Amino acid sequence: MPDDQVLPPWAIRLREERTRRLWSQKITAVRLRAAADEETRAFLPAVDSIRRYIRDYEAGKHFPGDLYANLYCRAFGLTRDVLFGASSGTPNEGTGLDDLFTENQARSLTAWIRVTNISDEAIEQLAQEASLLAEAHTQKPPTLLLGGVVKTHRRIQGILRSGKQRLRQTRELYRIDTDVLSHASLLLGDLHSDDTAAALGLTSMLYAAEAGANQAIAFSVLAKTERWRQNFAESADLARQGFECSPPTSIRILLASQEANAAALLGDIRRAHEALRRAEDARSDPIAPDSGVSAWSFPRARQALFAMAVAIRSGDSNGALRSAEAADSAWASGDPWVAGTWAQVRLGACIAHIMRDDLDGALRDFAPVQSLAPEFRMATITGYTAQIDKRLHQRRFQRNAIATRIKEKIRDFESAALPALTISEDN
Repeated sequence: MPDDQVLPPWAIRLREERTRRLWSQKITAVRLRAAADEETRAFLPAVDSIRRYIRDYEAGKHFPGDLYANLYCRAFGLTRDVLFGASSGTPNEGTGLDDLFTENQARSLTAWIRVTNISDEAIEQLAQEASLLAEAHTQKPPTLLLGGVVKTHRRIQGILRSGKQRLRQTRELYRIDTDVLSHASLLLGDLHSDDTAAALGLTSMLYAAEAGANQAIAFSVLAKTERWRQNFAESADLARQGFECSPPTSIRILLASQEANAAALLGDIRRAHEALRRAEDARSDPIAPDSGVSAWSFPRARQALFAMAVAIRSGDSNGALRSAEAADSAWASGDPWVAGTWAQVRLGACIAHIMRDDLDGALRDFAPVQSLAPEFRMATITGYTAQIDKRLHQRRFQRNAIATRIKEKIRDFESAALPALTISEDN
């Protein structure tokens, strides 16, 4: 064996770490094999061959390639920088055919390609977590869901930023995180944090592009956020872009309806009605079924809610009340009942009654909404109560006892609503 004076530092360290543990070279070979996952281990050579590699490594003849360097780190429980040096690189091992094309070299390359720091089963579990969180969107308070969404995102990021995944695994992790970030954006919008929601929406779109995934969901959350920020033209255009690239799912119907809503707020009623027709056409196309309660679901009742918003904006109180009836009919026919959608439909009907100077009808539709739990009184709900309050402050209602009563109920309702969420650096 060459003298330590002429051995490279990494070779000395490999030998020292082995002998400090009282391992023979054969035992170390066994430990390196054991450090590999089952799939990689199937491509590793026999213990005796690995033992020869260890002998050559410790003699400074060959620097371990990525595969064996990773196995050494796992077996010794040390980082690569500690074991091989922060600036360690693979020394020039020559370019002879024996160096490049031996059987063991080929097997090592095959095994290296298969090295990963996460299993496909673990990735599938993350995908299921993201899906379950989306399914809970309409059933649980946004403040509660946001914690789970952030936790899942951090787990994905921890995997992406450490270790080594196969290329397809990396893309799948980006795809899953696209949906997670979109969901976070949606929740933050509900909690009045529109700027953060917009930033996450843009990140989600970039992740989708990196994963080669469809960007329709990211377009949808961005369209919603820009609408809440009162950038109605941008919201409508984002929704239209998403519609054009969306697959035949509920999101496609949602995007057309989002364009209609934003266009109506912009004052472009013609565009709004054209978009509603596109939404109805998309509904008539074969679409992938879903639960009806996911963050990305768009059942009939929710579609009716968007049509109601357009009717209100265009001054069509009768159309708005017909939309409320359509939503009620959808629930009666078995559509999943969602508290948030129901509350918005009732409040939209309240606005339609006010437009008709029917304050008794407005009170009838507002009264049941008071039962909505405070944790569900999010921005999408209080946006409607703010509209009602503004309409009731018109001159013709100033001395109306029912108007005064509804305004008092609004104050009580909003006092228990969710406050704006403050995002800390740790979130």
